Amino acid sequence: MPYGDAQVRFPLRPFMRMMGVAFSPDTDPEAASANSIPPTRGGGNIDIRLLGAGSAFYLPVFAEGALFYVDAPHRTMGDGEAALTAMEGSLRGTFRLTVCTPGSGDAPEVAYTYPFGETEQAWIPIGLSDPDGSLGGQSGDLDIAMRRAVVNALDFREQEKGMDRATAYAYLSAAADFTVSQVVDRTVGVHGQIYKSHFA
Repeated sequence: MPYGDAQVRFPLRPFMRMMGVAFSPDTDPEAASANSIPPTRGGGNIDIRLLGAGSAFYLPVFAEGALFYVDAPHRTMGDGEAALTAMEGSLRGTFRLTVCTPGSGDAPEVAYTYPFGETEQAWIPIGLSDPDGSLGGQSGDLDIAMRRAVVNALDFREQEKGMDRATAYAYLSAAADFTVSQVVDRTVGVHGQIYKSHFA
């Protein structure tokens, strides 16, 4: 990337910033005019660069025939997406879609109510400031997003790994990482990383 007489170089980390399903079961015609910019509990403009090749992205399904959509490929983007634009570019992705049912063990239980990610190295609890904001006010409060990411992480540790909540809280503070996903899409996001190597 040139600037003046110099240039800056950085590695590419391709991913699709937008992956989602219809999140509202509402058949009201007003719902058809939902804003597509802010991410929701059905995913959408989630902007988490860890969700690239080889990752899993779990989405709750709230509407019959919700389908799946993907858009807006990024060649790379920093955590936080400070200026609305990443390094944009064409990508061709291959996706495997699986319908999971609660209690089957196919997906974390928290993923049946909230987006949740997974890579080979980590589980990724997600928090949004206003998960229904595409139909409403679109709160950009990072405190709310952080609290939701932590609660989802606590639920995951307790439900999936049998860790009591107090111990899970202490673990998250000592060893998990929480990062601002993006601050530009009206509804802002935070995601965590709980490292699988800690539980091997």
